[in-house]
Amino acid sequence: MDINTATVAATLIVGFLSPIIVQVSKQYVPSGWTALYSTAVSLLLSVIAVGATGGFIHTSWGVALLATVGVAQTVYAAINAALNGKTTEDVAK
Repeated sequence: MDINTATVAATLIVGFLSPIIVQVSKQYVPSGWTALYSTAVSLLLSVIAVGATGGFIHTSWGVALLATVGVAQTVYAAINAALNGKTTEDVAK
């Protein structure tokens, strides 16, 4: 595998930052679309992270994208379960 260190670091950051962005902004998304929205946000941020670090020149950029989306979705599911599907504002009230 030939993924550089910057790509690994950027995708790890995105993997843990993406669920936080989704959790804060999901109050603006219709309730039936939150899973698709979460996946789209993590995929978009992953593409940006891999592209910004020059990761697309390597042959294994797909692995980095899939790993990032997988981590982001796992973290989002854990956060969502902990908050019982509510937004962070609802929990604070």
